[in-house]
Amino acid sequence: MNQIQTMRVFICVIEQQSFRRAARTLGVSNARVTRSIAALEGHLNTRLMHRTTRSLSLTEAGVRYLDGCRALLEAFDHLESSIVHATREPVGTLRVVASGRLSPRALTPLVDGFRRHHPQVRVQLTIADAPIDALDTCYDAGIVTGDRLDGHPALVGHALAPDTLVPCASPAYLARCGLPRRPGDLSQHAWIALAPHEPSSTWRMVDPDGVAHLVPMQPSYTVNRLSLVREAAVAGSGIALLPESFAADALDSGALVPVLAGYRADDPDARRTLVYPDRQFVPARTRSFVEYALAHFGRRAGRDDERHAPPDRTAPAERADTAPNLQ
Repeated sequence: MNQIQTMRVFICVIEQQSFRRAARTLGVSNARVTRSIAALEGHLNTRLMHRTTRSLSLTEAGVRYLDGCRALLEAFDHLESSIVHATREPVGTLRVVASGRLSPRALTPLVDGFRRHHPQVRVQLTIADAPIDALDTCYDAGIVTGDRLDGHPALVGHALAPDTLVPCASPAYLARCGLPRRPGDLSQHAWIALAPHEPSSTWRMVDPDGVAHLVPMQPSYTVNRLSLVREAAVAGSGIALLPESFAADALDSGALVPVLAGYRADDPDARRTLVYPDRQFVPARTRSFVEYALAHFGRRAGRDDERHAPPDRTAPAERADTAPNLQ
């Protein structure tokens, strides 16, 4: 039994509260996770967790073992990372989690470019099905939207250029239902919502004078994949609030058209933040990814602003060639 790896499996099961989710996160089979936990409990000759079909909970021994595993693995990872850092060559597996609101158009060039610069690093990218409220130890870094992790004591965060949200619909839908002229007209239209990332039923539209208009909205169709929100809008199901990077191809081709030109959607989920654990020592692969991502999104923000931005758009996040707090 690989004791270190089995400890990681145990921690991941507890953090994910599910054998199945832990297996998916670690990229192994459910059976392997089950065998690892059984082997660990057999090795220790004690039960570490209570398991039912619906929940997991730690025994008293499990609580002590979890705390010890975390401390031991932190020291172990520091030891390994210090060796990697000494060579200054990023290697190993980088595990990144990203919000489901981020488009492939934003993520694919990032990962591809990073891999070209650091071919010895294997990247495992996970797209979160729900809003990201924490960054557990299964991941080295995360790209999150909104403000849920602002001020998190265990994380370092760097603001990226926001991904402007565009209210848009198909020409066929607008021909059938009319073009909204004012923010208040939106409430009379069908809204295609992204669940669970769009819990608010109120849109905040800001006019060219900076005045905010609150519009109550009721979704007529809710789906948990951003790609399906876009396809539903293209099919004429209603108006969708899409990240500009995700809607760009459909907007360029005319399959979708923006509505309420001159207004902008003021939504905290347009914010993008790069986060990683606040540790004394950051692995070389994580440090390199953070620095590359900050430079990458800084370059993309400049190009996108030249192409799409109205004159009064808020300036993108400050460019950083190197990230602070990286040692």
